Amino acid sequence: NLGRRLLNHALGHHKVADIPLENIERELKRMKLHSMDDIMAEIGLGNAMSVVVARNLLIDNQQQEEPTHLSITNDETPKLPIKGADGVLISFAKCCRPIPGDPIIAHISPGKGLVIHHESCRNIRGYQKEPEKFMPVEWDKDIDGDFITEIKVDMINHQGALANLTAAINDANSSIQSMNTEEKDGRVYCAFIRLTAKDRIQLANIMRKLRIMPDVLRVSRNKN
Repeated sequence: NLGRRLLNHALGHHKVADIPLENIERELKRMKLHSMDDIMAEIGLGNAMSVVVARNLLIDNQQQEEPTHLSITNDETPKLPIKGADGVLISFAKCCRPIPGDPIIAHISPGKGLVIHHESCRNIRGYQKEPEKFMPVEWDKDIDGDFITEIKVDMINHQGALANLTAAINDANSSIQSMNTEEKDGRVYCAFIRLTAKDRIQLANIMRKLRIMPDVLRVSRNKN
């Protein structure tokens, strides 16, 4: 399913059904595969690049020039809409935990499909130099659901402070997935909280509510 989506996206206004049979047979021979389903599986698994396969399928034997809209480095390449991990090989990087509203980029990971990162994630720094390993993506405008993100809260170690903090998060329609605390000194400790948020707007509202609490010193997002 993911491979089909990626290939259809890379083909632009062309359709798989319109591709000449000889072009398909040529690409199957090049990839040493038996069917279009095999090609789509390889694309979905991250073992083949959709833009390269689409380019090869659309180029005639006599045609030497690549279609410009399939250029891997073209800034105008349309972005694939990301709806979530909707039963296909799409996952969200745990190092940066992107949520709707964040600028994102997809790492094409062999065997894992697309791994979605925040564009500023340290683990993919310099991704522009490796266009064959990354794909431009964007959040689908109709995306809905809860995404896990992480915040760090520095707070004064008062009795009941942590209970007030968790109550405020629940009141903001967010669920806490996990929480770890570590003491900075005898008076201040840090809480690392993984919680759910529908998008950046909801997360900003949660963080705003926490910042005005009397025992809270600092609130920041943990996104690598």
